[in-house]
Amino acid sequence: MGEVTVQGVTIHYTDDGAIEKPVCLLLHGFPQSSLTWRYVIPYLSEQYRIVTVDLRGYGNSAKPVGESLYRNDVMANDVAHVLDTLNVQSALIVGHDRGARIARKLAYLRPELVHKLVFIDIMPMEYVYHLSAKEVAKKYWHWVFQIVPDLPETLIEGKEEEYLTFLLSRGDGLYERLKADGSFDEYLRAFKQPGAVQAALSDYRANYHSDLSEYEQGVDTLSMETLLLWGEHGNLAGLPVVDVWKKTIDHVHGYEIEGCGHYVPEEKPKEIAEHILQFDKKSRCT
Repeated sequence: MGEVTVQGVTIHYTDDGAIEKPVCLLLHGFPQSSLTWRYVIPYLSEQYRIVTVDLRGYGNSAKPVGESLYRNDVMANDVAHVLDTLNVQSALIVGHDRGARIARKLAYLRPELVHKLVFIDIMPMEYVYHLSAKEVAKKYWHWVFQIVPDLPETLIEGKEEEYLTFLLSRGDGLYERLKADGSFDEYLRAFKQPGAVQAALSDYRANYHSDLSEYEQGVDTLSMETLLLWGEHGNLAGLPVVDVWKKTIDHVHGYEIEGCGHYVPEEKPKEIAEHILQFDKKSRCT
């Protein structure tokens, strides 16, 4: 475990130190932390040096106050700083949910750090915010709820356990699994830290007020190979996942994970790892 400070903000990371292996960086989503990768790491660690990061506002990283401090470019710079500190020249970047959004931004800001990308259960934010009200109400209601001024923190603070329980029950037996292995209690501990709820809300609000307009104005296409993975019963079910991402990424491959919801790394860790290993195998061997 380690920490770096980026403009006064402490970012927590882990590094297994296997410097003879290529690096695989794992970035978590909301409302979790790097703990979300605990079942995936054993399948990947034989082939990779594993680095994880708690994004600012989450887990054991600091939770600064201010919406502008949670823009994608700011959070991507945190990740780049961790890699620079570890003298990592290039990595396979794997992101789930919010972590994939930071991975996407990192690919634009520091493409030399990105060997390949893996995005798990996300669509481009510029696509999500143009879905119909009917589609948003079913799958992305929290994207709208959490950008409303003032009200969400009023309703969530003091009810963190109820909110996390609702969010993390969106998977067949997921909540029970998280309770059984103690990870739910750890997620709750982090979410109840001072500033944690506000930080998560600032993350979503910064996306809407700052990051969205940049993507809506148009961005260059990314050239690195990208693997898309999503759950059969997750937020992306029924959406044209690969076709949408092809608009901004040149080389895209995608697979739906059967019998799985949104929290793919914890629901189907072996399947995720197998897809990642197969995806990266060809270029590593040539």
